[in-house]
Amino acid sequence: MEENIEEENLKKSQETDSENSQNDITPIQDLETINSTKETENMEVHHHAHNPAEPHHKKNWKSYFWEFLMLFLAVFCGFLAEWRLEHVIEHSREKEFVNSMIEDAQIDTTNINKVLKENNRKLLYVDSLATACYNYNTEKSNDYEIYRLYRVILSADDVVKPTERTLLQLKNSGGMRMIRNRTSTNSIIFYDGIGRSVLDQRATVDKVVYDFLNASHEIFNFKHYSTSTYQGVSEKAILLSHDNVKLIQFANRISTYGATLSQYNNQLKSMNENALKLMETLSKEYHLTYK
Repeated sequence: MEENIEEENLKKSQETDSENSQNDITPIQDLETINSTKETENMEVHHHAHNPAEPHHKKNWKSYFWEFLMLFLAVFCGFLAEWRLEHVIEHSREKEFVNSMIEDAQIDTTNINKVLKENNRKLLYVDSLATACYNYNTEKSNDYEIYRLYRVILSADDVVKPTERTLLQLKNSGGMRMIRNRTSTNSIIFYDGIGRSVLDQRATVDKVVYDFLNASHEIFNFKHYSTSTYQGVSEKAILLSHDNVKLIQFANRISTYGATLSQYNNQLKSMNENALKLMETLSKEYHLTYK
């Protein structure tokens, strides 16, 4: 009996030691989990140790505001620089247009003075020819003189065509908006209107000339002019008709031509005066000088 009791106690003692031994052994899976956790902790410590500049808190509204303000100022300054450049370019083009307009007005004044001088001379011959036809007397009148006067009047007229080089550019390219000075703009527009009036009056003159040319075919024999350009008149020149009615009618047409030409001269004088005013206005408003 005693032997059996001892054997049982011995077995129990061995079983207890075995359980304690098993409890002391850490499973391999648990060891791997522990090692992984430690490595993660070490990495986190290492990470924080090498990034000292990393903020430990989120950005507040002030940071976003300053970033937005700096970006806005950069864009706004770029816009101002571009606007300033366009302003400088437009101002430069504006002065170019003004200078060109002054040059055009100078050309016009030169042409006007030349044509006025010629037209005034021609008007003297118009009056003489009309008087000779109104008072024609077969016994006393000199046909040669009437031929000569008519030749002078028939010579080609000098025509003033407004110089529209700058005006066309201002109109077609929308450049008129670049003339920012209101006084200058009004002067240019007014001068353009006078130029058109001059062209209209010139068209009226041409129509009157056409009328008295047709009427002259019953009065003059053009063979008495020595050349096709009427540079000379034969001393034996005789009128085709000595009918006083036809001569008076012809004189009426000549007088009408004279009156129309005088009106044309008045338009030219007005254009010349306004050309001078335009040059003066533009040079004053833009601080320019012209010869």
